[in-house]
Amino acid sequence: MNQLDAIALFLTDLLVFFVNGVLVIVYALIDNGAAVASVASAGLMAAIPDAEVQKRAGFRPRRFDRPGTAGEGRTAQVMTGMVLVLWLIAQWGMGAPVPWLGAAMWAAGLLGILAMPGQRFNLLWYVKGGIAMYALAVLGSRLYLASTSQLTAEEWAALIGSRESAAAVIAGAQGSVTTIVLWALWLVIPLGYFSMLVQHVFANPMSLINPLQGAQDLVRHLRSQDGR
Repeated sequence: MNQLDAIALFLTDLLVFFVNGVLVIVYALIDNGAAVASVASAGLMAAIPDAEVQKRAGFRPRRFDRPGTAGEGRTAQVMTGMVLVLWLIAQWGMGAPVPWLGAAMWAAGLLGILAMPGQRFNLLWYVKGGIAMYALAVLGSRLYLASTSQLTAEEWAALIGSRESAAAVIAGAQGSVTTIVLWALWLVIPLGYFSMLVQHVFANPMSLINPLQGAQDLVRHLRSQDGR
């Protein structure tokens, strides 16, 4: 094998390794698509509405000869990060549709916040609180089902009275609780979140001139009109 063949073989192997690495990353992103979508929505939320709300919350108006200053806190972004970490822990290892329902809650919340700048503070608080409660519900259901599944018939019998009645109780109770948990995680909690989000978005009428106009933009427009 001459030197050119060795270089060609090296480049071929390098290309194969590169393609395999890209495929591994793509497959990992597909397998964790819901988590990636949640992280993307949370990142946009922290970068756009959180930053704006935090800036307004920390703003100090101009007084006398001192210019106005903007706050430099990161409370809103930290809260988003905490809710995101809680949700990623809750949905880790869960099968569909729970991870995708959570990703849809993140995306719908972000769209609602961006569509209604005048209500961003309240919507941010509601969206983060709703996702955090859903994450806690997922964690609670997983812990409960895991703890009950580890109890043997003998342990149930010690609590109930006999092995036969324990077996009957286990079969009925686990089926009923699992059904309730699935209904809550798949339908009740997400539907309640989306319905309340729609109610918050349409609680106040939007501007007929500029629907995406926030309260700060409206005040600036009125001041410019008065100055003419």
